[in-house]
Amino acid sequence: MMIASAALALSLALSGQAAPASVALGAAPGQDESAVVAELTIMAKPQGPAVWLVEKDGAKLYILGSAPPLPHQLKWQSPRLNKALDKASLVLVPPEAAVGVTQVAGFVLKLGGGLRQPLGKALEDQLPPDLKARFVESRTQARKGAGEYRNWKPAVAGFLLLSDFRQAAGLSEAKPVSTIERMAKARKLKVKAVGQYRMSAVTAIAGKLSPEDQLYCLRVALDEVAYDGAHSTTIGRDWAEGDLASVRARYRASAAQRCLTHVPGGAALLEKGLVQTADAMTEALKRPGVTVAVVDLGFLLPADGVLDRLKAQGATITSPVE
Repeated sequence: MMIASAALALSLALSGQAAPASVALGAAPGQDESAVVAELTIMAKPQGPAVWLVEKDGAKLYILGSAPPLPHQLKWQSPRLNKALDKASLVLVPPEAAVGVTQVAGFVLKLGGGLRQPLGKALEDQLPPDLKARFVESRTQARKGAGEYRNWKPAVAGFLLLSDFRQAAGLSEAKPVSTIERMAKARKLKVKAVGQYRMSAVTAIAGKLSPEDQLYCLRVALDEVAYDGAHSTTIGRDWAEGDLASVRARYRASAAQRCLTHVPGGAALLEKGLVQTADAMTEALKRPGVTVAVVDLGFLLPADGVLDRLKAQGATITSPVE
């Protein structure tokens, strides 16, 4: 991100790249539907991942739609994005809370005592039999022992396990943001996060989860492990080739999003991320010249998402061919 990234990288409640409250990307809208496609200029499909061009008052904003996690070894080329970066003076990336799980877990260890098991209790001993069996199977796939998670409450353990599984499976929560940052650095471009999540807000929500919510969030994290295992290479390849129709068909609300929308205060945190992103894009269009941004498809495409909000403000949007 990957929040975020990718990301609520403890993906429990944060992925700076987590999508808004409802990620129904669906099929490409018709001409009279969402402002995402209404009155757009359609161009021939270029090489590489899908990129949108947003223009207003002479300013140009190129938006790369991201779909983390992506395979570590994924190779992709985008001549159009390279040309945009050659002309750009600023690169926008997701909120700074979209970091790896290690950094977030370090914060929780110091300040998130409410996220750990009571003294003398072990995680797997507290789980219902069916959930314990799924958890053990998933941590075995991640090549981790029970001791890695025994002191965490279910929701935190689930998202730590999800991140561990992705690492073991060769998936990166940081891509494609880390790749774009490297490309920007090579050109000595300024890189700026569109906002920042306060860790205290995240841990406050996570620390108040009811026992039922804890188990719900663990279940959706385990669902994500299974989903990533089944789709990791296909969605990455489709993203890299700009096959937006196929990505739409597979992309879905992240486990972090589904957990957050299920608990008090979570939806507001996700909406804040959407507002920060849309506001940053609006400000970029007030600058002369070219800006490049990386935005999660879950923020970008839904009705009243980033593209709809920019269109409502009078911007012209050129959409990639699906």
